[in-house]
Amino acid sequence: MKNHIWTVLAAVFSALICGATFLFALYRQLALVEVAACIVLGVELFVLSASLGDWIEKKEKPSKFKRWIAIGLAAAVVGYFLIAKTLNPSSGSCVNNGNQPSASISCNE
Repeated sequence: MKNHIWTVLAAVFSALICGATFLFALYRQLALVEVAACIVLGVELFVLSASLGDWIEKKEKPSKFKRWIAIGLAAAVVGYFLIAKTLNPSSGSCVNNGNQPSASISCNE
């Protein structure tokens, strides 16, 4: 029973990490990371529901494969975000400061 709790907590925290990565990628305007984080978040929620189902059905042992898939996918999305952020440091929000078009554009990095 105690192992089921750790599997469910691993899936919950992995889903939270993927959701946070999605929000950071949204802020940094990294579209491919947003898509990857969104897809992986869906997989994380599937793993979470399967782990909860195993716990409710009182299976003897939780699936270690599901636990490692959840942790591995979260680590992969965070790694992809960090690599994309490093390779594209100029992405960020740009604002037009002036009445004329393209007069003075400042970008936050």
